[in-house]
Amino acid sequence: MFNVSTFPCPNCHEFINTSMTTCKYCSVPIDPEAASSAVELQDKINRACNDASLVRNLAGAMWVFFFVRLIPFIGLVALIGLIILFFFVPVRLIMWQVRFGGIQTADVDYKRAKRNVLVALGLWLLMLIVPVVLMFLLAGTFAIVGNRG
Repeated sequence: MFNVSTFPCPNCHEFINTSMTTCKYCSVPIDPEAASSAVELQDKINRACNDASLVRNLAGAMWVFFFVRLIPFIGLVALIGLIILFFFVPVRLIMWQVRFGGIQTADVDYKRAKRNVLVALGLWLLMLIVPVVLMFLLAGTFAIVGNRG
């Protein structure tokens, strides 16, 4: 089968496909080897964007599980999901950084992917801090109530 992929033109950055010999937007000639490497880079950027969105969504789901665990009966399932995601999210963050962190591009989608990874990292770090703060606040409340009685 004939495989046609898209990539940004090296001159005008409009997306064109690999079957073209010249850019239809700026008429610059397209080198087939440069087109092939541009397609590979674009595929890698697309995977980076997808993985970054996934890890951000997983970090958000971790917080949903954090609150759902307070609901009777389904709380145990949510607690298990929370624990799994608490350990899975940093693994995915590290994997993303190793695979895609060194990409050199001006692609706006890649910049958004990096922001998604930072959001996921922030959500995970908050999961380290918030439960500890809540525990100390609750312990302080119980200590105050205990001293009254």
